[in-house]
Amino acid sequence: IYYQSVGRGACLNLNLPPDWRGRINENDIRSLTEFRRVLDATFTKDLAKGAKLTASNTRGGAKQFAAKNVLDQKRETYWATDDGITTPELVLDFRKPITFNVVSLREYLPLGQRVDAFALDQFKDGQWVEFAKSTSIGNLRLIRGDYLTSDKVRLRITQAAACPALAEFGLYAEPAQP
Repeated sequence: IYYQSVGRGACLNLNLPPDWRGRINENDIRSLTEFRRVLDATFTKDLAKGAKLTASNTRGGAKQFAAKNVLDQKRETYWATDDGITTPELVLDFRKPITFNVVSLREYLPLGQRVDAFALDQFKDGQWVEFAKSTSIGNLRLIRGDYLTSDKVRLRITQAAACPALAEFGLYAEPAQP
C-alpha cells in the first residue's frame, strides 16, 4: 500500500480508529512500529550516493543544473536539461556492483511536473537491459521490484512536456524479511 500511495506522490491514510478505551489498539501499535522499522531500514542508506553521474545533457553546461544535484538530498537543487531536450538520459556508475530493489525519483516541483514517461535500465552482460518503466514522476515515484545487482543504472526520460528537472535519484535495498 505504501508503494502504491506514497510511492506515487500521494498520502497514506492509515485509518487507525481508537478502541473502546479511546486508545490505539496494541496490535496496531506493534504493526506501526514494525512498519516504521522497515521504512527506516529501507531508506536510511541511499546506495546511489557516491556514484559517478553522466548526463546526456546539462542545462547550459552550468554547475547549478549538474547531474550530481540528484544525489545531494536537497529538494531545492536539481538536474535540468536545455530547452527542447525532453528525452535525456542519466547514468549512475558505481565502482563495484550494488544490489537494490527500490528506485526513488523526484522532480523539482516549483517548475511543475514535466516527466510523462520514463524507463530504468541496468548494465548486464555488457549491454543495457530495461528493468522498469512507468508514467510520471512528480513529487515522488518509488519503483519496487526484484533485487538487482549491477554496477551501472540508467534513467531514460522517454516523454516529457518540457525539459526535465529532476531533484532526486536514489537506489535502496529493502531488508530481508524474517
